[in-house]
Amino acid sequence: MREKFLVAASVTLSSVLLTPVPVDRPAPTRVQIADGVYLFKTAPYGPVGLDGNSIAIISNDGVLVFDSNGTPSASRAVLNDIRSITSQPVKYVVNSHWHWDHWYGTEVYKAAFPAVQIIAHEKTRAMMMGPAIEFNKPGIESQLPGFIKDLEQRIATAETAAAPPANLPRLKQTLEEARFFLDQKKNVSFTFPNVTFANQLTLFMGEREIQVRHHDRAVTPGDAFLYLPKEKILITGDLLINPISFALSVYPTSWLKTLEHLEAIDASIIVPGHGDPMRDKTLLRATMDVFRTLLAQGKALKAKGVDVDTARDQLMPSLAGPMATLTGGNAALNDAFKVQLVDWFLHRVYEELDGPLTDAIAAIPQK
Repeated sequence: MREKFLVAASVTLSSVLLTPVPVDRPAPTRVQIADGVYLFKTAPYGPVGLDGNSIAIISNDGVLVFDSNGTPSASRAVLNDIRSITSQPVKYVVNSHWHWDHWYGTEVYKAAFPAVQIIAHEKTRAMMMGPAIEFNKPGIESQLPGFIKDLEQRIATAETAAAPPANLPRLKQTLEEARFFLDQKKNVSFTFPNVTFANQLTLFMGEREIQVRHHDRAVTPGDAFLYLPKEKILITGDLLINPISFALSVYPTSWLKTLEHLEAIDASIIVPGHGDPMRDKTLLRATMDVFRTLLAQGKALKAKGVDVDTARDQLMPSLAGPMATLTGGNAALNDAFKVQLVDWFLHRVYEELDGPLTDAIAAIPQK
């Protein structure tokens, strides 16, 4: 999940990189959530990037797309799949928040449907139009090019070896994916929301009622989520990720309050920002348990003068229960739980205790 932020912007690069080669990307995986409601999941771009979930809600009077992927290529593939299901036009695109993997593909819908309404919270639009792009620049200007250069050198060395290593084909595939991903990012045509809201916007599209809602600052200052009251479907964006939510630059107290608000909603299906849909609230409640522990015990430890890294290590045993629920004992997921959820959330708890958090994007905590 860390790659969401490390390789994330669109700027002009010098010509030091080789021309990207076409990559045979797999088609998005389509999951039918309910009648006329589809989740599209896009495969990662090797180790350098990943896409958020995209959801299509189809009615007899048009289509709404919630989150438009992280690259135009992915968005184009999703749109092609939508067109195989319905001839209805896409009338609305809702961007849940400013993370690049949820909106960099919006240009595809704007080109295909010039009258499309692109909806986001007012703070999300403001973040997209400046701070988010600036925050993402290092990924495109230095981090991803550096990764590609290193791969090129490793491959060149491997090809001249007397016995080429067994992983050479995998390295070449990774290089192709990285070049393709970089090319997608640097050529994005930023397409910003043309409709904003503050608390709730209700859309009536054919037979459907779709509530576009915001509760409080949580993962970002302007998180939007959808609720379909007739179908009892809750679509969360990155307010919830299956299995491990992503806690960089978040708002601890109000994120917990937002999840408590989501828990109170009468939802039979929850569609997260990444990962598979859920038909109960087990993952939601386990995530809330983590937050409650970190907020309460983090406050107590900070008051005693315990530094944040020591506090994290002291608190890990008390999180064994919800960690097992979220990770199932998987070692890699356990590591992700400790870093992207516990460590990053606790750093923000400490920052929040020092004074009100601003809307500015916080840096990744350094070890």
